[in-house]
Amino acid sequence: MAEELAKRTGMSLDGVVTHALRAELERTKPLPPRLSREEMLAAVAEIQARVRALPILDPRTPEDMLYDEDGLPK
Repeated sequence: MAEELAKRTGMSLDGVVTHALRAELERTKPLPPRLSREEMLAAVAEIQARVRALPILDPRTPEDMLYDEDGLPK
C-alpha cells in the first residue's frame, strides 16, 4: 500500500509512511479532559468579564442598526 501511495503522490516511501503516521497520530490524539460544571461556569464567567470590558464601538441598539425608521431592513 505504501509503495502504491508513493507512486500516486510522487512522495518517497519514507515520506508516505511518515505522513501517514503523523496523520494517524493527529487523528487519534486524546481529547482534552472534560471540565467540571464549576470549571465550565468559571470559564464562561471569565469570557463574560472580558467581553464586558471591551469598548462599545457603536452605541445603537441592534434594532436601530438593522431597521430604518419605518421598521424595514436597512
